[in-house]
Amino acid sequence: MYKIIVIIVLAIMPNALAEYITGEVKRIYAVNDKVHFRIKGDDCITGSQYYYFKMNDTSANTVIDAKNWYSMLLASAMAGKPVSVKVNSCPTEGSVEISYLYQEY
Repeated sequence: MYKIIVIIVLAIMPNALAEYITGEVKRIYAVNDKVHFRIKGDDCITGSQYYYFKMNDTSANTVIDAKNWYSMLLASAMAGKPVSVKVNSCPTEGSVEISYLYQEY
């Protein structure tokens, strides 16, 4: 019974520590193999920090995800619709790589 409780707690813990940020796209730019972006009214990212995701990953699924995310960012920015970002935690310095990106319809 103890092992089952530990497994459940460990499965839930990463999501409990995660940060979810929702808002309209403020800025997008791509450089080298990364797409960087900011969210309007975001309290998690300040100063010169950005969220980012990599476009050139070795996994085929990751490349497809990155292309879809980039398209979603561009479309939501043009439409003025909010997107939601999941990160492991708000950064204290530097930019932070996202876990995933989604949009509510």
